Amino acid sequence: MQKKLIIYFSKLSIGGMERALIDFIKMSNLRKNYDVTLYLGYVLEPSYLEELEKYVNIHVVCKGKWNYFNKVLTYFKMHLDYWKLKCTKNKYDCSICYTHHHHILAKLTRAASDNSICFVHTDLLKSRNEQELNILKKKLAFDRFKKIICVSHCAKDAFLKIYPHYRGKVVVANNYISGETLIKKSKEKVDDYTFNKTTFVNIARHLDYHKHVSYIIEACKKLKGKYDFNVLLIGDGPDHAMYEELIKKYELEEMITLIGSRVNPYKYLVHSDAFVFSSQFEGYGIVLDEARVLNIPIITTDVADAKMIIDSGYGILCENSVDGICKGMEKFLKEGFPKKKFDYNKFNEKITKTIDEIVR
Repeated sequence: MQKKLIIYFSKLSIGGMERALIDFIKMSNLRKNYDVTLYLGYVLEPSYLEELEKYVNIHVVCKGKWNYFNKVLTYFKMHLDYWKLKCTKNKYDCSICYTHHHHILAKLTRAASDNSICFVHTDLLKSRNEQELNILKKKLAFDRFKKIICVSHCAKDAFLKIYPHYRGKVVVANNYISGETLIKKSKEKVDDYTFNKTTFVNIARHLDYHKHVSYIIEACKKLKGKYDFNVLLIGDGPDHAMYEELIKKYELEEMITLIGSRVNPYKYLVHSDAFVFSSQFEGYGIVLDEARVLNIPIITTDVADAKMIIDSGYGILCENSVDGICKGMEKFLKEGFPKKKFDYNKFNEKITKTIDEIVR
């Protein structure tokens, strides 16, 4: 009888963690060794669901609109599933909580199997203040998981500062990068934007305390009139309107374009001259690898393992500030940066080896 594994995840929408989850399911050896079920709270991006249905069994808790009533109903259903699992000991041979901030899914994961694993996708010390971190620790109970997988060395170091006794149970496994798929998507035609001068691209959720896209806009204000270039901002979120107002305030409409979220941002990224990464904190920053696959130089703040990537010759590291982003962009405008080929197959092989060792 084939062994069974379940993966818990909150929502399927457009985002880096969602893309990482899809690649994790498709590119790891999980499906070779287990009958895999993906448990989802709800789905906002149906195309991702269609992509995953070929590979795993999918259970979606909320199948209607994500309104107040269905949120409450989903919360109730998840707790009901939890008590069902508590009454059925070790229903699964292995269980994975692929999100580090959803306490109900954490409880479900631990109830589903004694062999429970939690992925940590961020630097817990930088992404939350002390009060928020204490609440998260209490709700998630990370030290009750059998194993922890951090997506970067930075995330692991932060985790071990919080749980020093967990040393030996924490490993680093970067997010997979689907190079062939990414390259194929990058060849699709762009019909809503013209690349006619040096262009910087940013791909991020528009949530400024995290992604600091406003730093890029502020940097453009400083560089306006000195250099002839464009900036393309791909993404959406709570602060999208604020970015629009900021661009209008600084009269940067001719320089900066916001085009909202795109399921395929790679067809834009491949035509850019450089990718600008302005985050305040990250677990890893999979988009940095996506830029490397497409041979696009990177200008990035010092978050997660970005310094390791830059030290390997893929771009420019800058201070996490408006002046830092400005200096990084100006350095590129003055000097450019040589492109370097990225061996994503070798990169993925290392991840698979780590995953095989911990998911048994």
